Amino acid sequence: MGPSTEFAVQAIQLESFVEKIADLQEHFNKLQTRLERDGKKIQCANQTARGGVSRAPFWVPTRVQGGAGIQQFAADTSTTVASWPRGSASQFVSFAAAPIRLINVCEISNLSIEATSDKEKGLVKFSREEMDKTLLAFENGREGLLNGDGTGTFDVIQSTTIINNNTGTGAQTSSLVGMPNTPRFTDQQVVQVISAGGTVRGQATISYTDPVNLVLYFSTALPSGTTSTDSLVVLGAAGTAGSSIYGKNYWINNSATGTRAGVNIALYPGRFQTPVINFGGTGSITNSTAQRVESIRARALGDDYDANEKSFWYTNFVQGVALSDQFYNPGLTRLDEGNMKEVPDLARKNMQPTWAGREVVYSSTSDNSRMDLFVPEDWYKGELFATRLHEWTPGNPIAAVPTNDGTGTTTYFDSQQFAYECGENWVCSNSKRQFSLQGLPVPANS
Repeated sequence: MGPSTEFAVQAIQLESFVEKIADLQEHFNKLQTRLERDGKKIQCANQTARGGVSRAPFWVPTRVQGGAGIQQFAADTSTTVASWPRGSASQFVSFAAAPIRLINVCEISNLSIEATSDKEKGLVKFSREEMDKTLLAFENGREGLLNGDGTGTFDVIQSTTIINNNTGTGAQTSSLVGMPNTPRFTDQQVVQVISAGGTVRGQATISYTDPVNLVLYFSTALPSGTTSTDSLVVLGAAGTAGSSIYGKNYWINNSATGTRAGVNIALYPGRFQTPVINFGGTGSITNSTAQRVESIRARALGDDYDANEKSFWYTNFVQGVALSDQFYNPGLTRLDEGNMKEVPDLARKNMQPTWAGREVVYSSTSDNSRMDLFVPEDWYKGELFATRLHEWTPGNPIAAVPTNDGTGTTTYFDSQQFAYECGENWVCSNSKRQFSLQGLPVPANS
């Protein structure tokens, strides 16, 4: 891990004989793109103080309890007049959130910039290319957090994960083989390893991500004691509930206990629990599952249930493979397809675009054993500022890098850096209106 030097860009200097550089780092940002398009955005401050009391700057109220229940009323008698009882009324609570500031920093040497400064020297202008790729990496990290549970956790080491700690060298000093959420990470990301009990074991630097084989490679040793059930947490987060972005699994959640955005949900039983069908790792989604979902949602929402509301299913591509069984398993043969002299091609390369009448949004960063139903109008993004280049001084997004080596004989590295940043958080005002299919079997070799 470190800045790119002139040596790093030699491959794109004059000796190159191609016109386009292949990008071998994957990038993902599907969920945030969709929620930002169809959800609601609210500008907010970093913090507020009213009446001398610090308060969260971003509030989303919800009616949590109804009142004025029906009862039978007595009629007058010959000697008495009926008296009205005292009444009750609705109760409200508010979810409170503060924006989380996210950053990433790219440093490149001045010689690497000079070596590729124009088309006569390099295939691409390295500084401009790095700005593009660094932005993609930043969005990839935001996507990982938006899929999470509010702790800053990108993934948890599974019991089946193979832990190779300090068994190799260089970029393969260590590795974790079998990490289902590998696509949420990015190359050269520093992560914290935190135990299930909350102990911070230390940090490790990812060298490469392999989302095909679900492997994370590290250029460093993993912290001592790293084991299954440990969490890999974004650098800077505490790894505790509510310490990071309030993501999908924070809100689409069937838990009846704990605090959610400042609200003790145990005090309001059944109000903040997302309806769930848990397959427990067996069986499969069938056509009739759609009616099960709608039956449960109709009970959860009452007559406010709207079968035609704007919503979408969000899931991993591997569940698209599972859904395709509904098409292939019947074994239907269409004799009118294709050339009558050839066997028709019954294989379909694309995932099905809808399920149960709703659009399906596929993402490799989604949990591979879940399908989550989003009603985007219930999702609010509190935004301190949108993704932008950080300005080190007004109007200047590029900064020189001081050595700070304590010798007093050097001043600045011969390099420069830039950084992306944003400030945001998310609140779902109605967890009951969402839905989740969980514990779905993962098709083999997908």
